[in-house]
Amino acid sequence: MSISSDTSRENLTLSEAELAACKPIVGEGSHVLRALCPFHGSDRQRSLRVQVHSGRFVCFACGAWGYMETARVQWREEQERQAAFRRPPARQQRGPHRRQAPSPLPRPPAAAARKHSAAPPAPRVSAPVRSDLAQQLVAFQGALPGSRGDTYLHQRGIPLALAQQCGVGYAAPGRWPHAARDWHGGRVVFPHTTSDGCLVNLYGRAVGTAEQVPKAKRHDHLPGAKGYFNATALQAGAGPLWVCEGAFDALALLAAGVPRVVAIFGVQGWRWDWGREVRELVFALDADPAGQQQWRQLARQAALRGKQVAVLPPEAYGGAERRQRCVGGGGASGWGWACSVGRRRCRARHASAPARALG
Repeated sequence: MSISSDTSRENLTLSEAELAACKPIVGEGSHVLRALCPFHGSDRQRSLRVQVHSGRFVCFACGAWGYMETARVQWREEQERQAAFRRPPARQQRGPHRRQAPSPLPRPPAAAARKHSAAPPAPRVSAPVRSDLAQQLVAFQGALPGSRGDTYLHQRGIPLALAQQCGVGYAAPGRWPHAARDWHGGRVVFPHTTSDGCLVNLYGRAVGTAEQVPKAKRHDHLPGAKGYFNATALQAGAGPLWVCEGAFDALALLAAGVPRVVAIFGVQGWRWDWGREVRELVFALDADPAGQQQWRQLARQAALRGKQVAVLPPEAYGGAERRQRCVGGGGASGWGWACSVGRRRCRARHASAPARALG
């Protein structure tokens, strides 16, 4: 079924029989299938990723994407069902009238103008997604085993198999796409994805301890749109969703046995439209003032949306430095202790507690 290089690789269709012939395996908590790509004829690397819940697939090697045939059939049936209930809009009769020029908008008084300027600026429009991200991520994923990134993951208590399951890779020195932010020890690479599993960006964490890597060089996201790390957990079904800031925090929680975790890449990264179907939330944000202030704001917003909210308090893991030692020294067991404490405290500080704490 391989297609020529001049054929479009966008919005393709794959049947169940064709997928079965590509030797699919289950991954990422049974929410994703990984298979050989039939579009460029791969026979060794399972570069085709299929979202089970939506039927969307993408190949990280050749860039081909589309939907499973059954997903398209279901979509058409749903469109037909909705169309049957739609009523055509009533036509408005326009009487004869002369077109009048719009009146000029009144200029606001100076005081109002000053007040408006103090409002937060409108969000910037994200840059378009790079077309080569998928190919780069596949190369980084292949470079991870046996690399400095692999050693760094081991030092922080993260199993290599877990990192590979979550799509983590390694960019060796000179390979990071953002040349101005290259690091001589290389970077551990994490994918930014949307809630439906679409790759939109890459995040690179410089390899080395906090003492070895200057803070200005430690973290780098490529220019463009932002997503979540492990965003497929949003669609994972029942059970509370744990929300943390950093990708390594998410890996540590997964290693500790927490099944549903996303990293939002900073305190301002949460998107309610992506978490519309999530019913229970556990906020495990950083222990710094920004993280503690943000979880309170998110808890209030979640309560207004009818969601159950809990929080992993800072004393459960002793703040950022203690958490770093737990992950780096004690491995997953350190975070396992933190999570067990957090679960006990979360039960005591469920939905009403954050609202009371906020006054």
